[in-house]
Amino acid sequence: MNKSVDFHFAHKPESDLIAKYQSLLPENLINLWQENGFGATAEGYLKIVNPDDFGDLLKEVYSPVYKNPIVMFATGMADLIIWENNYTVLLNCRHGLSKVLESGLKYFLEDIYDKEYVDEELKGGNYFKAKKQLGEIGYDECYGYVPLLGLGGAEKVEHLQKVKIKEHLSLIAQTLGKIE
Repeated sequence: MNKSVDFHFAHKPESDLIAKYQSLLPENLINLWQENGFGATAEGYLKIVNPDDFGDLLKEVYSPVYKNPIVMFATGMADLIIWENNYTVLLNCRHGLSKVLESGLKYFLEDIYDKEYVDEELKGGNYFKAKKQLGEIGYDECYGYVPLLGLGGAEKVEHLQKVKIKEHLSLIAQTLGKIE
């Protein structure tokens, strides 16, 4: 993570949580937890989250390809970024798609600060427009399309609202099914 870039602290991980995930997640993510804690960065787009807080939700929204995927990040556009079989994987919940972003976690933490990357690779371009229109979101929030895209909602900024991220992702899964 680029330390000169913004970081909005939410809370520090407990030492037992770090120990639990030390051998399961990339070393640079564990270092990020230890140095910065959980919080939001990249203008609030990327939320560094406690995987334990998203475990049940992950089971609700995703049918994993491999055993034991782990949520590393949530985005300001209602997506999850997971660690699965040594790959960084985007779960684009809005569109019901999964996409491998990279093997390992070497480039993602730098690429996330590039708005073109966010727009093209993560399909998050409306985030910055919504932020201007609706204001900043909290650590537990995202911008969600209302109505949901899968129910015919238009992918326009005018259809975005501030919503609670976990509840919105659960609603997407209950309405549209799991990502496979």
